[in-house]
Amino acid sequence: VAFPLSRTLQFRDANLETVSLVNGPGTFDGVIAGRNGEVLALWSSFAFETGRNLEQRNMGVPVAEVVDMVARVREGKPLYSAEAEWAALSLAAARRLGLPDEWVRRFEEHSPAHRQVLSVVRVVAGSPAARLLRPGDLLLDIDGQVVNRYREVDQATQAAHVRVKVWRARREVTLDLDTVALDGRDIDRVLIWAGATLQAPHRAMAAQRGIPRDGVFVSYFLYGSPASRHKLFAGRRITEVDGTPVADLDAFIAAVKGRPDRSSVRLKTVSWNDSVEVLTVKLDEHYWPTYELRRTADGWQRQPVE
Repeated sequence: VAFPLSRTLQFRDANLETVSLVNGPGTFDGVIAGRNGEVLALWSSFAFETGRNLEQRNMGVPVAEVVDMVARVREGKPLYSAEAEWAALSLAAARRLGLPDEWVRRFEEHSPAHRQVLSVVRVVAGSPAARLLRPGDLLLDIDGQVVNRYREVDQATQAAHVRVKVWRARREVTLDLDTVALDGRDIDRVLIWAGATLQAPHRAMAAQRGIPRDGVFVSYFLYGSPASRHKLFAGRRITEVDGTPVADLDAFIAAVKGRPDRSSVRLKTVSWNDSVEVLTVKLDEHYWPTYELRRTADGWQRQPVE
């Protein structure tokens, strides 16, 4: 898959090889089965943004990916991620970047049908990969094993620590990389304040735009609320309250807690492209009270914030 970056910073699939069909159905999902009835892939729909439009495309997800994920969920095993997005580069293009003939030969022997090498496109902000990997690095091997497919990278990085060898600036570079264990939950707490939905910055921001996961992210706002009247729009991060830095939701709650109704709060906000704006929000606790929603073992629970 090679979808464009999301304008609204929503989830976007990456690092996945899919199955295409000639004249495959585009209006419903299902399975792709062999002649003997064995399921080979799930025929799935992928939603993605192109400019301001939301589009959908159907492709097959290899069943090995699904079986592996189901097993991890059933056994409670984490999914480790190298926290990098890759792109396939032909061996001819890699050779023009200086990849030695010896490595070209090793890749050809490793996978004659897939004459390619994986290149780093972007890394997740704040991750160990962000400190070590650079866009344009060519992936050579992981723990001594030659890899040039997305699935191979997934399988080779299912450990807390791996040794990665890349081709950078016409030389081999060996890196000791800590992977990141993903639990699939991401956001388990939101704050409703002045009609705006506030949360920790979600992973898609760090993965797609390299935005650090600090501050408080505005994910939604209700029309007619103080947030909408004072232009506290979705997509911005709150980094200061009345001049005091707020690194997370707890710091934000501490900074606004106990404010009287109809009082004004000055916020410093930053957009995804680092545009800074300072605005003032006038509270209306009667119609737009403050409260938290937390994920618990019994589901989401509402908790007041005095």
